[in-house]
Order: sequence, then C-alpha cells, then structure tokens
Amino acid sequence: NFVTAFNSFNWSAFKESFTDDATIFYPFWNQARRIQGRQEIETSWLTIFPEFGDVSNTRKLQISPKDIYIQLYQQTAIVTFHLGDGISALSRRTLVMVKEKRNWKIAHLHASSVSDDKK
Repeated sequence: NFVTAFNSFNWSAFKESFTDDATIFYPFWNQARRIQGRQEIETSWLTIFPEFGDVSNTRKLQISPKDIYIQLYQQTAIVTFHLGDGISALSRRTLVMVKEKRNWKIAHLHASSVSDDKK
C-alpha cells in the first residue's frame, strides 16, 4: 500500500501509511535530523516531493523494492529492502510497522544509501 501510494503520488493513501507518532531518518544531509510526528512527516514529504500536493500531477515513480525481508513479531513487523541497481549505488530501507486495528502502519522509516566511491 505504501509503495503503491508513493509510486502514484496518492497523498491521502500515502500519509495514512504512517502512525500519528511515526519517525523518519532520511538519507539527505539537509534532512539529517529525525523527523517526528504526523505534521513534520507531512511537511517534509511535501517539501521533498511537491508532486504529492499537486492535484494536476501526472508523474509516476517506479519504486521497486528488492530483497524484501519481513520479520514478524506479534503486532510489530520489521521490513527491510533495497532500492537501486546495487552496482554503483544501493539504497537501503527499514520500515518498523505496527498493527493498528486491522491495518499495518509505519511507525519508523529509516532510509540510507551507500555508493562505491571507486566507480
């Protein structure tokens, strides 16, 4: 649901993917500190991806998680995956998800990237 909403810039579905008190670590220097709570998360995403706030936007993303690994612990799940080609750069994502009623929501998103400095 999160990836589908992200790829299509479906703001209402995307923002509902997070808990009210969720936290995020972005992989960007200008967003190096923890983002915390729904208001900060919404503001930061709309700054990074203004397409979410543009009702006339037709741009789509092609985010395709690879090597997905899910660890399930009762009402909590840790989801890790990779993005990118893994040849010269690799982006890594960790989602800590909690089950609220019948829905899984993101309580924490950690994004990091590594690159081969020799290439």
